[in-house]
Amino acid sequence: MIYWPAIIKHDNEDELIFIANEQQWQTDEEMLLYLFTERDVLIDSKGAVYSLPDIQQSPETAKPLGHATVENMLELVREHAVITNHCCASKIHASSIEQAIALVSSMSD
Repeated sequence: MIYWPAIIKHDNEDELIFIANEQQWQTDEEMLLYLFTERDVLIDSKGAVYSLPDIQQSPETAKPLGHATVENMLELVREHAVITNHCCASKIHASSIEQAIALVSSMSD
């Protein structure tokens, strides 16, 4: 089960994509038609890491590949902040995965 919101991390890219809820995931044509690689992942708000091709094929039965830590998420968010021109990436802090995902959302606004 995927806990929303979540982020998408494409292999070899620092930009993260914020997905607010299941409805956004199911109705976003780009997400539905995109050909994901085996290393493209979705990280949900509980830290579960899913293979995007697995979710695309069968979202109900997709199993997590593993779990991200808050430290992992902060590293991803900081890299995202740098490429989206948000200053002071080194000062970004979150105490939970949910907070880290919320930071990505705020950078998208």
